[in-house]
Amino acid sequence: LHCDALSHAQWFDAMLSVGGYGPARMWMPNIGIEIAYNSGVMVAASGRIVWHGVDNVNGDRISWVWYMWDDVHQFVDVPRAEYSKYMSIIDDSLSCT
Repeated sequence: LHCDALSHAQWFDAMLSVGGYGPARMWMPNIGIEIAYNSGVMVAASGRIVWHGVDNVNGDRISWVWYMWDDVHQFVDVPRAEYSKYMSIIDDSLSCT
């Protein structure tokens, strides 16, 4: 069980598990969620805010995790993104320009 201290709250991690293994669960105890984390399931959450962990299981499993650190932004000289705001998404989707 861990959180991602080098991430930022507004960034989401995407976690995908693939393989031949028995039933598994992903735990997110600080928000009271337990997910069936069987092969093919993808979960996205703020790794900085949400503590997360996965059961030990028998079998073969690969976990693909997509995440971001500030070092990557600094290396490619791209500013860090801010929080998405619901109204800005709606306004942008209604714009024809």
